[in-house]
Amino acid sequence: MKVLLSIQYDGKNYYGWQEQKTPDTVQGKLQEAIYKFCQEKVKIYVAGRTDSGVHALSQYAHFETNTKREESTWLLGLNSHLPDDIRINFVKFISDEFHARFSALSRTYRYIIYNNKIKPCLNRNKVGWYYLHHLDENKMQNAANKLVGEKDFSCFRSAHCQSKSPIKKINDIMVIRKKNFILIDINANSFLYNMVRNIVGSLVLVGSGEKEISWIETVLNSKDRKIAGKQFPPDGLFLLNIEYDSKYNLNYEPCFPLVIE
Repeated sequence: MKVLLSIQYDGKNYYGWQEQKTPDTVQGKLQEAIYKFCQEKVKIYVAGRTDSGVHALSQYAHFETNTKREESTWLLGLNSHLPDDIRINFVKFISDEFHARFSALSRTYRYIIYNNKIKPCLNRNKVGWYYLHHLDENKMQNAANKLVGEKDFSCFRSAHCQSKSPIKKINDIMVIRKKNFILIDINANSFLYNMVRNIVGSLVLVGSGEKEISWIETVLNSKDRKIAGKQFPPDGLFLLNIEYDSKYNLNYEPCFPLVIE
């Protein structure tokens, strides 16, 4: 039986998704919960590995098991063994052809910038803080438009990236301001290591007026990480959703955890 999980988590206390020697990873906690629930060790396959401190609203992962339980029983059972900052949204028995990573059509990330002189308080672990200038979201959007398409994103690729190719396809980027918050949503077929956080750092340089909109093209053409903007912290980064073919009937719409006005 192949079991699909939709997972939400607060990444603050974890060293990313992927299991390491330390158990303080999301994958590690999930595998512990599965073992406690059914006394079976399984291998989990994830749609996209998130880095240390990054959050997720609907991460997808699957595993195979010999344990036969109802979907609702899996949901309640696993959640009862998980810490408060990790939750299963839903459980679905899925066809053998499905693979959480390789069946994915695209991924959507959101980065939230708190653009205010006052350091954030209640949302301090869920936003990236920028206070030096009032950011012009229209300039940021115009610069972001130049990143849409299939391109070589070496300039936004951090060291230790394991991707075989720096060529990725960004389908869409939206930059929206809601009072003191700037939301940057990026949808792509896949991402390089730290790609979103590095893109945000460059868009901020444009939004602050330090760089012209056309500078983004110079950065892209350089293929040099040193020319791009600084990497923004993981606190403000959320994996919103993974998109699959409609035949899998995965229509879950996660509710964003922050009230942003």
